[in-house]
Order: sequence, then structure tokens, then C-alpha cells
Amino acid sequence: MPSLLSRLAASVAALAATSAIAAGYPDKPVRVIVPYVAGSPADMVARKLGEGLAQQLGQSFIVENKAGANGMIGSEFVARAAPDGYTIMLGNMDTHALNPLLYRHIRYEPARDFAPVAQVGTLTAMLIARPDAPFQDARGLIQAAARAPGKLTYGSWGLGSVAHLWGGLLEESGRIQLMHVPYQGTPAAMNALMGSQIDLLFGPPTLALANAKNGRLKILGVTSATRQPQYPDVPTLAEQGFAGYDGTTWFGVFAPAKVPGDVLERLNQAINRTLDSPAMADTAATLAMTVTPGDRRQLERTMAASREKWGRIIADKKIQLND
Repeated sequence: MPSLLSRLAASVAALAATSAIAAGYPDKPVRVIVPYVAGSPADMVARKLGEGLAQQLGQSFIVENKAGANGMIGSEFVARAAPDGYTIMLGNMDTHALNPLLYRHIRYEPARDFAPVAQVGTLTAMLIARPDAPFQDARGLIQAAARAPGKLTYGSWGLGSVAHLWGGLLEESGRIQLMHVPYQGTPAAMNALMGSQIDLLFGPPTLALANAKNGRLKILGVTSATRQPQYPDVPTLAEQGFAGYDGTTWFGVFAPAKVPGDVLERLNQAINRTLDSPAMADTAATLAMTVTPGDRRQLERTMAASREKWGRIIADKKIQLND
């Protein structure tokens, strides 16, 4: 009996200590790791989040860029950080769903090494074509690809990137065959498209619209399952013959595994309030991002669904990358 009472007392003391930590959290600056370069969409979102969290929680949220290896350098850094809530990160579908499926020797496992904090938003892209492409819309693309299987090319910002997988889904949903041409980043791929070196590319909406206005490319459709409110006149790929197409990606905030649950909840609530702010609405509009406030389980479900969906494409296309 004494040992049972001792264990109960210890449990109560531990719970009380955890609650006390959460109540005083944060009492020093928090590091927000972004596994991509400064100026990237992830960096823009993280900095806006950091501003909102600082206002609400009374401490600085300092963004640090640790780019490289398709987001794996920054992700591994956070996975190995102390589980105290003072090092968190802005991850995405690449870092927390796709990389473990693509790389043979990845040094972290998202489900084991991270605690989901909050889903931030989903982002869409536009499928664009070279200015002199012999088709005007996505239905025309299907017809052109059917006449010349494997001849039309689509670029991406790297082998195994989300854009690479979006192209695989394009082939599957449209029952066509395309040739993938990877580039070192979006700018190089965009230059190749506007120079008519490739036929297709998935590009950011703001960049696509700006260049379409001056005739440097054609917009075929948005990759999301439904039309975007910012661009209501741009049809989806799904409504043009690519059955069930949904090529969005997402951002989420993660902490190291074993961070106290009360700390995670405090962060989740503060992030959700920030997502509802006018400042975040402006950033979201710039990036064509739909904010998705919700509980921690929402992000966990999104991770699992992404791995299942895109794992099929990776297996079908036999995509495997070295470190």
C-alpha cells in the first residue's frame, strides 16, 4: 500500500509540475526553425506566425533558417532538440510526410520524433503551359498527350519534390503519359517554361498570373479540388478531365516529441488565434493559402492522409532518392 501511495503521489506531483510549466510558458524566447531559405513561402508564414505568437504569449518567437536536403537538416535539428517547447518548427508535406517515403537513410521519423502542434494552412498551385503550347486548357492537354504519349514534358523544382508528385498524379488522373524534367529550383524551371524548353510546370498563382498577363505563359487550371476564392475564374484540373485531382500541399507547426501536452495545447490555441488575424489573412492571400485552424489531431490526420495518398504515386513511379 505505501508503494502505491508513493506512486500516486509522484504522479500527482508530476502533473502539477507539468501544469505549472504550461502556466508559465513561455518565460524566454522560443526558436522557430524553418527548414528552407529566407524569403521562401515557409519563411514568410513562419515570420508572420512568430509575430502573432509574440503578441499573444509575451515572448519573442525567433525564426531561424536551417535549409538543405529538402528540409531534412532543419527537421533533424528540431527532432533532436530538448522537449521543452522552446524549439519548434514550421514543417510541411515534404518534411513530415514525403521525405520518409523518398529517402533511404533519413535520420528522423515524423510520427516518432515529433509532436503535432497545429495545422497552419493548405496551399494550391497552378498548372501552366509554355506560351506557344498547342492547347489552351487542361482538356486540350489531355488530347495532345493522348496523341503523343510520353512526349510532352513537365518541369519541377527537383526530383522527388511535391511538383514531381503532382505530375505523377496528373498522369494517373488524366490517364496520360508525360516526361518529368527536374530543375534546381522554381526560377530555373520557370525560365525553361517561358523559353519553351518544357511544356508544363506547376507554379505559384501570383507568379503565374503576372506572367500570363503579358503572354509569357498560359494558365491551364488550379491544382486544388475546388476553385480558389482569390481566382474564381480559373477552373480546377478536376473539372477539366483530371478526375479527382487535388494537388495541394500544407504547412504545420511541430515540436519535438515528449513536449508536455499542456504546452502543446497552449501553442495550438495561440496559433489558431493568429491564423484568424487580419495580418495572417494578408500573408495567406499573397501565397494563395487557405488557413486551417484546428486541434492537434487535425495535423496528425493530415500527415497520415498525405503519406497514404502520395505513397501510392511514389511507389507507382518507383521514386527513390539517395541522401
